[in-house]
Amino acid sequence: MPASGAIRAILLVLLSSVLRFAQQVPANSAASAPSQKTLFVHCQEKEKPKHVLSPVSLSEDEKWRAYVEVDVQGELGCLYTTRLWVRRPNASYRLVYLISPKRTAVENGMEILGWAKHSSMFLVKTEEWQRGSDAPDRQRILAIDAGTGMVYEPELEAMIQAHKEKQCSFRVTDAGFGADKSVNILVRAQFSTAIDVDETEEDVPPAKRCGNVEETWSFNFGTGEIKRVANTQRLQLVKKSLPDRRDN
Repeated sequence: MPASGAIRAILLVLLSSVLRFAQQVPANSAASAPSQKTLFVHCQEKEKPKHVLSPVSLSEDEKWRAYVEVDVQGELGCLYTTRLWVRRPNASYRLVYLISPKRTAVENGMEILGWAKHSSMFLVKTEEWQRGSDAPDRQRILAIDAGTGMVYEPELEAMIQAHKEKQCSFRVTDAGFGADKSVNILVRAQFSTAIDVDETEEDVPPAKRCGNVEETWSFNFGTGEIKRVANTQRLQLVKKSLPDRRDN
């Protein structure tokens, strides 16, 4: 499998942030604000708009900071907009990633998983889903360099290709960095047999069943290699945060 077809390293220019969001500033002007979970924010149609902030996540040396902001417009049919903000030492927060509502997935969210050791690189997990639909959610794992804005996105569908003779689906359960010095992202996922809403696994021929198994995959952006690794591989992450304080 060509590396270019399975993994992508994207220099995050965010032209929309220049054109549409040039005047946008982070919403953390207050000295403190309550922090909440931002991967899944509940919404009911016609309710008042919601503005949800995650805890401030800190790099290992506590010089780099990041947080997630989710805006939910219930009166517009539950439209979600998710933003990721980072701050370098002695600087203001800047927008580094944006998820807008789409026609096929109007709801979205993000959580910061943690930071690489001795680094300005951190991992986030995103979800996009369609309200009232049986279509599966779209998950992403992103490694973002807070210093450069570079985004590394493992092509998670590569894990399914290894099971192409079976009827499989998966849910990402966790992710972290590998022990080597290159950008090596480890993704842990739970695999199961993909079935329609009106089916059970018994409706799928035994040879096509995926079973219920956990797998760990390595996406190495230094070598371009993608491979399944042992589940005993440690997912390395530094997790520090300011749970209930919004810093300036």
